[in-house]
Amino acid sequence: MATPPRLGPLRLRAELTFAAFTPAFALLAVRTYGTWWLWPFVVLAAVGVVLLAVLTLHVRSGNAEPFHFDDVEDRGEDVLGHIGAYLLPVVLDPSAGSREVVITVSALGLIVLIHIATGRVHVNPLVYLAGRRIHTGLRNGSAYYVISRTDPATWAQTRPRFVSVAPSLLVEKKEKA
Repeated sequence: MATPPRLGPLRLRAELTFAAFTPAFALLAVRTYGTWWLWPFVVLAAVGVVLLAVLTLHVRSGNAEPFHFDDVEDRGEDVLGHIGAYLLPVVLDPSAGSREVVITVSALGLIVLIHIATGRVHVNPLVYLAGRRIHTGLRNGSAYYVISRTDPATWAQTRPRFVSVAPSLLVEKKEKA
């Protein structure tokens, strides 16, 4: 890749990050059940679910355009590091006291801030659970993160259409039958 994809606006990066961390917030809510810590995590998980729903509606109703890429690379390895954040709720023991929860929240908060600052909004394991793949595509010297449902090897024949979610983030839209 010549240059990395552009960073989107801070608000959009934060929204996409919260959506990506929804499972971690939900796991923390389950892990802290029976303590007052439950409610902040329930709120964060609920916000993430709402953001995922808005993103889904945006893609479904968005104006899809055909894109031809000069080069495409799989970015699946980027997701592996993100999964580490999901391990924090597993090691959290809320019965050990608030100090343990504060340490876990601080670690997760730091991971979220790094995620937002670096613009790695495409790194979302939920994409893979939904049967999509993440690629980096190069088109006319500009790089894009591409979330696709089909194999890039078939794009020359199938000519998929993509909805722009952020300045450098495209999501393949399912064609209506």
